[in-house]
Amino acid sequence: MICIFGGAFDPPHKEHIRIAKEVKEEFAFDNVVFLPSGNSPHKSLQTSFDTRVEMLSKALDGAFPIDSIENTFSERAYSYKVLPLLKEKYGDITFLIGGDSLLALDRWRYPEEILKVCSLTVVPRGSDDLADLKRVAADCMRRYGGTILLSEKVRGENVSSTVVRAKVELGLDIPETSSAVQDVIAKRDLYHNYASYVTKVRSMLGEERWRHTCGVVLAGLKINENVGLPFEKVFLACLLHDCMKEARFIHRGVPEDAIGTKVLHAFNGAEEAKIGFGITDEEIVDAIRYHTTGRAGMTALDKLVYTADMVEEVTRTFSGVEALRKAAYADLDEGFRLCIKSSYESLKKRNIPIYYLTVDCFNAYCNKE
Repeated sequence: MICIFGGAFDPPHKEHIRIAKEVKEEFAFDNVVFLPSGNSPHKSLQTSFDTRVEMLSKALDGAFPIDSIENTFSERAYSYKVLPLLKEKYGDITFLIGGDSLLALDRWRYPEEILKVCSLTVVPRGSDDLADLKRVAADCMRRYGGTILLSEKVRGENVSSTVVRAKVELGLDIPETSSAVQDVIAKRDLYHNYASYVTKVRSMLGEERWRHTCGVVLAGLKINENVGLPFEKVFLACLLHDCMKEARFIHRGVPEDAIGTKVLHAFNGAEEAKIGFGITDEEIVDAIRYHTTGRAGMTALDKLVYTADMVEEVTRTFSGVEALRKAAYADLDEGFRLCIKSSYESLKKRNIPIYYLTVDCFNAYCNKE
């Protein structure tokens, strides 16, 4: 049996290779064929197909074959259309997916058609509960027919191509990828769409605050894996959230009652985002404005930036942060609620004056009784 491993591979990372090797061994597959996305129905791909195949070829180094069939599709390359063609080509096939994809199978186009063509092989990711996945798999087989195989030996770590791209944007090392892939990224000058923003923010902050900012960007993108907001909104809101933390001037438009307080930089940063960085997306501006205070009626982006600021993994080491981080990575709403509760109770315990928007936020999300 041939295992089909589909994905954007933008860029491919070491976790892709490890999973392919271990799944092949666990299920004794004849081979694993990598299937880079062409005209994907789920992702907007900025890196060309040829460049992604070049990186994938370097990453695989001959260990596994690559099938470029999706590059021949002018329309959306849905799995129910692609897999029958691969079955004709390879014979008996199985389609490799992550636990998150299994949980969302009812939102796929014609899952029953896919399961008529081939089995699904599921690899749990991160904190996926194996028992939950088994129950979902059994339910899907009852509803759609077919066979769903669940790996009990292989588990995907939380390594994301999105986070790798963000690291390149931020000028950070990317040990998740091979040196050969890094060479292609450098040669092709990939993943530098926000270079002017990064350069300017970096110049405005000291080393420790910049490290924190990078941590917030990466945490925000990890949280967003379960939320699905546009990359640009998450990246820019997190990147700019503390841009005025060390500024010596105050923009007009900052509330007078925020001046001289620890929440000043958030309001000042929102004004700087508009004036200094040309941000016109009010959702991004508001996420910067309320990332310290919170407010009633938080948007998903508001919650994400607030939460990422509190749980980022680079500089946040306070007692209890691990539990908050785990909750945030599993579910944004619950993670945010726990973060605002923790922050509010800490301020009360230390007798620190609490800004009225924070009181509103706590009452809206933590004190509904």
